[in-house]
Amino acid sequence: MSAGAITDCSQASPGDVTVEVCVIGSGSGGATAAWELAKAGRDVLVLEEGGDYTGRALTQRDGAMYDQLYMDRGGRATSDLSIAVLQGRVLGGGGVINASDVVPIDDDVARHWQKKFGLSGFGPESLEPFRKAALEDLSANRPADELLNRNNQLLRDGAGKLGWKGEVMLHNRVGCVGSGTCLIGCAFDAKRNPRFVAIPRALEAGARVFTRARAVRLDDAGKELKRVAVRCLDAKGYHEGAAFTVRARHVVLAANAVSSAELLLKSGLGNEHVGHHLSLQPQLPVTVRYDDEVRFFRGIPQAYAVTQFEQREHPEHGWWGFRLEAIAGTPGIVGSLLPEVGAPGLELMRGYSKLGAALLLLPDAMQGRVRVESSGRLRIDYALDEELRGRFREAVKAMARLSLAVGAKEVYVPSVPPVRVRSEAELGNVDGLTLAPTTAPLLSAHQQGTVRMAPNERDGAASPEGEVYGTRGVFVFDSSGFPSSASSHTMAPIITVSRMLARQLAARG
Repeated sequence: MSAGAITDCSQASPGDVTVEVCVIGSGSGGATAAWELAKAGRDVLVLEEGGDYTGRALTQRDGAMYDQLYMDRGGRATSDLSIAVLQGRVLGGGGVINASDVVPIDDDVARHWQKKFGLSGFGPESLEPFRKAALEDLSANRPADELLNRNNQLLRDGAGKLGWKGEVMLHNRVGCVGSGTCLIGCAFDAKRNPRFVAIPRALEAGARVFTRARAVRLDDAGKELKRVAVRCLDAKGYHEGAAFTVRARHVVLAANAVSSAELLLKSGLGNEHVGHHLSLQPQLPVTVRYDDEVRFFRGIPQAYAVTQFEQREHPEHGWWGFRLEAIAGTPGIVGSLLPEVGAPGLELMRGYSKLGAALLLLPDAMQGRVRVESSGRLRIDYALDEELRGRFREAVKAMARLSLAVGAKEVYVPSVPPVRVRSEAELGNVDGLTLAPTTAPLLSAHQQGTVRMAPNERDGAASPEGEVYGTRGVFVFDSSGFPSSASSHTMAPIITVSRMLARQLAARG
């Protein structure tokens, strides 16, 4: 079989195409599925509405990169504007713009999926070869101590002083130069993400990739040949242009838990579960001010995690509790997350090199929903319940105690009004953190659910093989099928599950 190719549809419409498998989305799920199915001899076409950005095309400039690498230019949010929903829109998907953390599905989570959701084929023994392969795909390795920047070291030192458990997380960098711009793409191509692993291998096996190609509707889902209506986008992805149709025997949705559900809803496919059970796994950034230089914006942004407060075997939710993880950002994103404006905001940013930061990461109860209004507008509905607010306050207090233990002058929650803690005596200030809508810069980077897998239509939207109920040969191979939070970081779990499901599909003939 001859090698495939990447076609930029902004240059010219490819015209109507007929293939055996159409994969929608090129991130961890889509790229892995394309590779597995192509090497099994299937005729595979991948549709990606983003462009192809590698090397010097990743300019390290906030405005340009958020514009080109993120869905809705980085402006996607819940319907009440309370939570920023960060989703990749680029060849290679979220792996291009993430912080490179590799956290596999835990055995306890796998057993939870078996016991609570009836997914008997997702036990630790069944998943193990696919988890191992995912780690190999990602060249997963643990950063050496000398690669941890001071922000990560301070988090580790604080955990040590308090006797709290933590870990240096696996990552998928090889040859990292410490530029610190991971969230707007690695200009040095040091991430072993789908763009540099699964996509090239899928192409070698004969798969084709269309970039700047937006799937807008899926029809004939019950027939032998499905029809995917596609629109070409311009070079920057701003406007739709020429239309064409892809006919395929199988369609694999791997466009993220938000966008996969959106396409099914716009196409009138699936049962009443489609769009429901959305996890945003919300995160709250906390800033820490020190008297001396931290320079959190250099080196690996996110490498150390405090795991003391995680639960692995919660009977209702599986993975539960919260994590504290070091983080950093470029000046644009950091400035946008701080609520101060004018002179106070300028003063905060003048101390940029003396700031530390962490993300407080919480699994949730799959309490959100994706829906499409009659106008065609996407809505992401999500509300923090009081239990989740309470866990956030616990996490803020934990982060404040840790930071003060290593000499922080102030722990600053960028809420409105801001919450400041300068001593143990001020921990009670955190109780005033309401997390009311639009008062804190909550964000979501690990969306899951919306097309939940279940052994029957009563309990979910897709079968344990990923096939959407009510269709013939339409599958979800991304995080939309997860029935609960798979992990604190979803890249490795998505690759794991996609490979397993893709091999099952290939075996069907």
